[in-house]
Amino acid sequence: MQHRNKTKAGASIAIPLVLLALAGCHKEAPPAASARPVAVIAPAPAQGAMVGEAYPGSVRARIESPLSFRVAGKITERRVDIGARVKKGEVLAVLDPVDARLNVEASKAAVASAEADAKLAESEYKRYVDLSERGFVSKSLLDQRANELDLAKARLDQQRSQFAVVRNQAAYTSLIADSDGIVTDIQADAGQVVSAGQAVLGFARDGEREVRISVPEGAAVETLRKATALRISLWAIPGKFYEGRLREIASAASAQTRTHEARVSFVAADDEVKLGMTANVSVGSTPGAASWRLPLSAIGDAQGKPVIWRVQGDKENTTAQPLPVTVVQLLNDSAIVSGDIKPADQVISAGVQLLIPGMPVKAIDRTAPVAL
Repeated sequence: MQHRNKTKAGASIAIPLVLLALAGCHKEAPPAASARPVAVIAPAPAQGAMVGEAYPGSVRARIESPLSFRVAGKITERRVDIGARVKKGEVLAVLDPVDARLNVEASKAAVASAEADAKLAESEYKRYVDLSERGFVSKSLLDQRANELDLAKARLDQQRSQFAVVRNQAAYTSLIADSDGIVTDIQADAGQVVSAGQAVLGFARDGEREVRISVPEGAAVETLRKATALRISLWAIPGKFYEGRLREIASAASAQTRTHEARVSFVAADDEVKLGMTANVSVGSTPGAASWRLPLSAIGDAQGKPVIWRVQGDKENTTAQPLPVTVVQLLNDSAIVSGDIKPADQVISAGVQLLIPGMPVKAIDRTAPVAL
């Protein structure tokens, strides 16, 4: 009886062990690693770019000046706004003309009075000449009348000149554009009392355009002075380049930024160059035909050598693979590289320090438009 019970107990223990062993034999395989999303870009050819330092700046007019009234007064009207294109002779703002008109009337009356005095002095002189010829007055009295006539004529000339000045000042109550150009700033408005020479409008003349940049003090200043090639690119017009010419560079550095302000003129600007555009001035030489411009975040390191990472494979199975490159030039926010790069390559632009060869990835084009 006891033997039968022991047999049943052993069987009851053996059955679960067998089931566990069978379950272990049919254990499921671990899930495949999911593809890592990565941002990719197409490599940009460096033709037309410059190998050298690059300085950001903005497009300015060759001649920029604040416009102001030549007389003091209260502004009654401003006829232009920022960005307005004006023609030579166009009225931009007007002062209250009442005081100027009264000054003109007073000066005109003074001229009339001086003319009357001169006319009287002339008639008196002619009368004394006749009396002197007849011997009724002395020579000294005749000389006195001659001096009075000269004094009256001088006062008349003075009043006429003063009247011309006052009349011109009356015309100065209108602020007139002295050339074609664009209004760039408003510093005073209607109702404000301004003094003579106080800036009212900022004005940029039509004509030559240039880029204002800031150059760090030190060797960069001398490099810019001796540069044989300057190339200007505009952020709003990618892929288009203009030849530049250094016009001037400040001899002293700014006390706040410790940089030298420089002006680089466009050799041949076209109508696409607009005031205020963001520009980039590159100093150096043109790179070779096999050079490419990539963001700095796309450059990785493999055992001390620079590499980039490309997405390779078909749509169902894409992996990240490194590609050795040569860094031709490091710029402010990008690098000029050369290597076995193709225009159709998908280059991973960020997070390259986290990649390993053959890692499954999912390419996301960072330049593609986003649907809202």
